[in-house]
Amino acid sequence: MFRTLVQAFTSPVAGPVGFALAIAMCAMLITTVAAAERNESVLHARIASLTAENQRNGLALHARLAACEGGPADLERNLLTNGELSPEQRAQRLSGEPAGFDVCARMESADRAVLETLK
Repeated sequence: MFRTLVQAFTSPVAGPVGFALAIAMCAMLITTVAAAERNESVLHARIASLTAENQRNGLALHARLAACEGGPADLERNLLTNGELSPEQRAQRLSGEPAGFDVCARMESADRAVLETLK
């Protein structure tokens, strides 16, 4: 059996057949790499679009929340990012004395904003 294997590798046909196999495998590798690069670029574009959409949705939700709270959006964002206003304090402000309309209307507005993002 070992002699048969040695004869197969040393025969005059083995060189050209091995070379043809090597060329075919190289072509398959190049094709696979090209497909992977195309998939990667498509996925990067999809990630970028989803990130932009997420940012737009976040800004819209923040504006709706600020409108529900009755304060300017930039002021609320600054208070939240500076750590001056915790989520519990924001919830307390929402459930406190309403300015202009009652708590029920505020909650309905917040519910609508959340439901719009789930569509």
